Amino acid sequence: MVESKYLIFFTGGAICIPVGILIASMSKKFHDFVFLFLVFGTCMPSGLFGYPTDINFLSREWYRGTTRGIEISYLDFLAIILLVSNLVVRQKEGKGYYWPPSLNILLLYAAWCTVNVVVFSDPKLFGTFELTKLYRAILLFTAVATYVRSPREINLLVWVMAALMIYQAGYCLRERYVFHAFRIRGTLGHPNSLSMYCLQTISIFVAALFSRDASKLLRIACLVAYFGAAICILLTVSRTGFASFLLLSMASFVIFAGLKITPGKIALMALVTVMLAAFLAKSWDTTMSRLGGFDWEKEYLSEDGDRGSYFRQGAPAIADRPLTGVGLNNWSWWITNRYGLEVRPDYNPYYTTEVPPERTDLVAAPAHNLYLITVVELGWPGLILLLSLFARWAWMSGRGLFAKGDTLVRNVRVGLFLSLGGIILQSWTEWEFRQTALYFLGHILMGVMAALYYYCDRGARTA
Repeated sequence: MVESKYLIFFTGGAICIPVGILIASMSKKFHDFVFLFLVFGTCMPSGLFGYPTDINFLSREWYRGTTRGIEISYLDFLAIILLVSNLVVRQKEGKGYYWPPSLNILLLYAAWCTVNVVVFSDPKLFGTFELTKLYRAILLFTAVATYVRSPREINLLVWVMAALMIYQAGYCLRERYVFHAFRIRGTLGHPNSLSMYCLQTISIFVAALFSRDASKLLRIACLVAYFGAAICILLTVSRTGFASFLLLSMASFVIFAGLKITPGKIALMALVTVMLAAFLAKSWDTTMSRLGGFDWEKEYLSEDGDRGSYFRQGAPAIADRPLTGVGLNNWSWWITNRYGLEVRPDYNPYYTTEVPPERTDLVAAPAHNLYLITVVELGWPGLILLLSLFARWAWMSGRGLFAKGDTLVRNVRVGLFLSLGGIILQSWTEWEFRQTALYFLGHILMGVMAALYYYCDRGARTA
């Protein structure tokens, strides 16, 4: 059975990828379809509508890491098809190739992660899992950055993001009101993952709402999608997600509505406010039962605080290995076996990478802070490179704030700046950006942003 699974996978790849490249190189519509399918598929990275479309070559599902196996899915096939067909199309059109902005620092971060796994990590298996996902994300970033060349592709991006969010909202409403789930996780496996996924989209929808060259139908779709994202975040009952949603929404409406107040803008903002207030009132009990129970001081400063305990467990590892860290994706292994025992003496140790510990519920979970887990695993050089990458992306997208006009291209670029802000903000209380769906969507959006930076700021007509 296992051998037949691999046979089907490799045969499918050997046929689908070359055929897909050939068709995408010849047909603009199919080329666009590959891009649209790639973006939509981020909300279902391991399977389409409940049907598995991925394969794990090696996995340790019992390990409490941010990645638990070497996985390849249909998204990787689509990314390869898109990238290679982009290069073929450019050559046919006589347009030169270009190096996507920020790819240098992204590759530098990947290089440090690779050195960390090969030279410093022990064990190396779990770091290899994370490395494969990192390089898959770089493939997505590069493919999308070379695909986007004009406002036409931005229009397609907004359409497909609106479609996937409307689908996600329908899925979540079914979970709540048909199956009566409390914290909704959508298609992404965890409520916090769904919350951050939605935070990457809402500013783009608001951007399209206030774009003068966006069609009326697209604006309606984005308005529905914005409400869909809001509904999803409320249904996750994520505390940071809820606060981040309010902050990003206010920032988006202030930036895109601008200082010029018109009756249309007033009506739109009034409609959004009424609709959100109505749904918040509907879910008030469940939302307040979780939000009202949060005590910042207890959570971070007390001995029993959950998120504060991650810092107390990680501090000895940072002091012991400030330059190399404990190894990529090795937080759970080393915190459980050594550094976290003073805080949690009841941890059940890992003995080998081949078999699970006796109690998988008594091992360290990933730290609920992306920056903490990065410095513990990769040392200070790894954290500096990650923050440098975020800073580079923020600078590239933030330049759109100074561009004139309310075109879809300009507004989406600013929306991507705010989207990145959502990632950075929620990463203070979650590691979820490393989760496959969020990681892939984030790198796709940053690939779009890199193309816009090259296309707009450099005036590169060959982009």
